[in-house]
Amino acid sequence: MKKSFYADTPEIKYMETDMAEQVSNLCRFDCHIHIVCTDGTAVISTGIQNYIMRRGTGLLLLGGGIVHVMEPSPDFMVRLLMYPKDLMLKVLIPMDTEFLKYLHEYPYFDHLDSGAEPDEWKGVMLWMDMAAMLFSRPMPRFRKYLEQNFLQSMLMCMQSSTPLKRITDARRDERKNLISHKFVRLVRENSVKEHMLPFYAGKLGISTRYLSDIVTENFDGKTPKQLIDEQLTAEIKVRLDNPVFTVSEIADYFNFPNHTSMSRFFKRNTGMSPMEYRIKRKLH
Repeated sequence: MKKSFYADTPEIKYMETDMAEQVSNLCRFDCHIHIVCTDGTAVISTGIQNYIMRRGTGLLLLGGGIVHVMEPSPDFMVRLLMYPKDLMLKVLIPMDTEFLKYLHEYPYFDHLDSGAEPDEWKGVMLWMDMAAMLFSRPMPRFRKYLEQNFLQSMLMCMQSSTPLKRITDARRDERKNLISHKFVRLVRENSVKEHMLPFYAGKLGISTRYLSDIVTENFDGKTPKQLIDEQLTAEIKVRLDNPVFTVSEIADYFNFPNHTSMSRFFKRNTGMSPMEYRIKRKLH
């Protein structure tokens, strides 16, 4: 089994890739990740959310998370950047709060959409070209300064090229849709440790019943608990794919009382015990 966990990167990393490893494995990135599709099509899943990727689309996952590439076309290619957590923290401090909320809740961009700004896609490609020039080779001198200046400048350009109306409309979205987006973000960020509905309802400042009604309406009848369990199951699979961790250690990491409790949960959601899942993965 391949290691499917990417620890926080110590520096900005740039690559052009077909993301083949993320096709065969659910991968968790513990750093910020920026994916821009340049050719072909695919579906990228972050657990409970799927994004259709085609030329001109981008995905900026602040805080990282699960990335699973599904149904890629033979020509699927992306330009991918990984950003260190400490660098992003420094860069985000002076940024506009409303824009940051927008990025957290709407991480998907279509730079060739009819509503995009003129030359938006051209600008994105120029930033990727600059990243390729700066971060594709070792550069010991001034690298930290270059990284901070690059990332801060790129995000500020993204903010200035994202029409205020798009941000305002998103923030004024129908209340139910906005709550759904916030719920998805909270699940992606917290499902490792928080498995129960009251935690998420409390974070959103609404009742569990109201949250259930909203999510069921916006996710084709799925309940919020089903979505939490789906994300948690995906997270467990990532850990199981790494043979370094025992089932007991994984159960402890995910706040289960014991490994038996986690095994019951996992089998209920996959039809396999954790050990059966590991055996099946070794056979492929």
